[in-house]
Amino acid sequence: MKKVFLVVIFALICGAISAQSGEKTGSLLWRISGNGLTQPSYVFGTHHAYPVSFLDSVAGLQQAFASSQQVVGEIVMTEMMAMGLEMQRAGMMPPDSTWQMLLSEYDFRFVDEQLTAFLGVGLQAIGVLRPFMVNMMWSVAFLQKKIPEMTPGEPMDSWFQQQATSRGIPVIGLESVMDQMDAFGTGSLRRQAADLVCGLRNIDHGEYVIRKLNRLYRTADLSGLFAMLREDSPCPTNVEWETAMNDARNKRWLEKLPAIIADKPSFIAVGAMHLPGEVGILVGLQRAGFTVEAVK
Repeated sequence: MKKVFLVVIFALICGAISAQSGEKTGSLLWRISGNGLTQPSYVFGTHHAYPVSFLDSVAGLQQAFASSQQVVGEIVMTEMMAMGLEMQRAGMMPPDSTWQMLLSEYDFRFVDEQLTAFLGVGLQAIGVLRPFMVNMMWSVAFLQKKIPEMTPGEPMDSWFQQQATSRGIPVIGLESVMDQMDAFGTGSLRRQAADLVCGLRNIDHGEYVIRKLNRLYRTADLSGLFAMLREDSPCPTNVEWETAMNDARNKRWLEKLPAIIADKPSFIAVGAMHLPGEVGILVGLQRAGFTVEAVK
């Protein structure tokens, strides 16, 4: 459950900056300056499944957003709607594979029963989809049923981009929709199916993880969020998936961001889990020569 929807949950985040360790935590909003910039840019860690109303409680956010001349996101959200057919094709099970090939008879029946309970349909209806797509669908239904305060509304990422459009300023994506889909689909079909089975068998733990993530996000505990990736879990860590979803994407984004913020003062809104750690956006920008400071 730490690894879902991430288009959904994906996302997420107490203390102050430690002068000795260089650890960056205690804020969701960070100011980027120096290294030749004439005006600062800002990076904000979003939570893809948290109410937009939370933004009203973030100190300095409205001023930072208003001072920016372009908005940068993981993807351009309007492109996701335009590419619905391509996304659907990318999420389809290959013609030479079936769920019966991926799961034991016992696990197949279990997954089918659980999906029917949460979604109202089982594998007979959605078995044409790859396991990671089914996992995403189930995760959304799980949030609605178990954590109603996270009932899907307008994602923060979409809100920022819509506000940019209404202001008439550009919206830039750090990757394409299909790049993101490829990252979500990392790993073999068998491993994707195993991750789904484990999540369904450990629903109580999944609920605990999400509630803890929400608490850490509300308190801007970036260090705590990063540490959760290393916590013991009943489901084996999918290192390949985590690397593709976080580390590899951070690296590609950091290759683009210096030129983007040099062009115009920017408001960068990406999932909060991309901010902390040695391979995170904050440390990466600092290593590139920029001054990165918490806005409190």
